[in-house]
Amino acid sequence: MVIRSLLIEIGLFSKWRLVTGIILSAILSAVSLFFIKNAVVGFVNTSVVGSGMVTEFITLFGKRRVYNILYSPWPFLLKQLSFFIVFMFYFFLFYQHEKRRQFLKSLNQLIADTKKYVSNPEIVFEPVYQNKYLLQLTESINMIISKMDTLIEEERNAQRTKNELITNISHDLRTPLTSILGYLSLITEDKYRDEVELRHYIDIAYEKSTLLHRLIQDLFEYTRVQNHQLKVKKEPLNIKEMLGQLVEHYRIELVQRQFVCNETYSSEPLIAEGDGNLLIRVFENLLSNALKYGIKKKQIDIFATLDNKCILVEVISYGNTIPATDLPHIFERFYQVDKSRSMYSESSGLGLAIAKSIVEIHNGEIHVVSDEEKTVFSVYLKRLKS
Repeated sequence: MVIRSLLIEIGLFSKWRLVTGIILSAILSAVSLFFIKNAVVGFVNTSVVGSGMVTEFITLFGKRRVYNILYSPWPFLLKQLSFFIVFMFYFFLFYQHEKRRQFLKSLNQLIADTKKYVSNPEIVFEPVYQNKYLLQLTESINMIISKMDTLIEEERNAQRTKNELITNISHDLRTPLTSILGYLSLITEDKYRDEVELRHYIDIAYEKSTLLHRLIQDLFEYTRVQNHQLKVKKEPLNIKEMLGQLVEHYRIELVQRQFVCNETYSSEPLIAEGDGNLLIRVFENLLSNALKYGIKKKQIDIFATLDNKCILVEVISYGNTIPATDLPHIFERFYQVDKSRSMYSESSGLGLAIAKSIVEIHNGEIHVVSDEEKTVFSVYLKRLKS
């Protein structure tokens, strides 16, 4: 693997530089061996120590054996091996030099690309560098850039959302407040015919004040949910009992609006772990929406059953179809206000956004499907193991 990696790296060198490196390594090897050979011969011929060592060597092995060795293939092989070793030494120096040169070239390219990105953020770093460490560095830079782009986009969305929030809040709060001030102005200026009309003005002002209070409460609760400031007190909760109490609470309004509410519950225990005060808000919102928008058939169906390891609660109403393009956005804040402000001005448009956040706090899910016949809101809650 090491040899293969080296061959791959060498193959990335430019051909003319590689050929030049081989030729230079061969020339330097021959020159080096020539000087080494002359130095050794000179040392033997001119030095008493060198001459003594040669004499001792011949005496030890014998003249005939030394003669046989000198005229055998071994001196030639030793010479070639020496040349190869010296050649590899010089070629290794060339390899290190070339590798460093390419590294610095790629590093300079990376620095130049980084500077280009600073002036033009649309540039994407392409991993064209030959050094594996630079490739990893480039990938890391791309990841940082991607993360920065995501954070910048999220910041833009947050700013845009904040502006939309301020705009919608201003509109929603101004509308009932204008009515309250208008009718109170009529009262303070005695611009009413009799006590009956005075009472009518007071009732309207009270109704608009109640709406204003509800809008402020919804906004406050939505802010708390989004900022994770809600104190959730989870305990075993009987879903069937909670839904039954909720329907009973709406009984008078159901009768007044001539609605029929059908409840169908599983015979099995439906116990979830959750905060009853928060979860009741979810189903209050769904039931309230069913009363508002179930204009085709004055009937609401509530089902509660087991679905695998979850408790499934469905609230079904029979009204106008929610367009498929709008379904993914129905849990966004102010969705209903935007879509039906003229028809249902009493809605804050925060109810479904709050409901979704509460369900998610309980590690559950909420979905909606709608067709020409009905609209179904489905809430999945984790079942508490007995």
